[in-house]
Amino acid sequence: MPSIAHARSAVTVAALVAVSVIGAGCAPATAGIPPAPIASLWPDPTYEPERQCQGGYGPEELQGYLSRARLALELPDTRAVTLDNETGCINIVVDGVGAGRLAELVMRGVSVPRGAVLLLLATPVQRS
Repeated sequence: MPSIAHARSAVTVAALVAVSVIGAGCAPATAGIPPAPIASLWPDPTYEPERQCQGGYGPEELQGYLSRARLALELPDTRAVTLDNETGCINIVVDGVGAGRLAELVMRGVSVPRGAVLLLLATPVQRS
């Protein structure tokens, strides 16, 4: 009798095969949201368009989140935390993929909704 771990493993393998057949680049990019960086040929879920800001928050809500979001400026490799009223997002500019992951965790810790934050890489990821 197969174990639960074995069944999960089979489902994971099937999902990976389906993604590789379909191709990660087939979906149209959402306007204004940069594509997820690919380090070691795997997309980082931190930067997936579905997790990035879609502009669903009003200026008053964003202003309330901004002071908490500015805590990310204390993190290494965080360059800027700004309010973009045009897109309805709090933009956090970081130097690297890992810095973005850390900023995302801090936003969760200070109760800033992930959907209000647009993580941007200051330097492009080098593809090998």
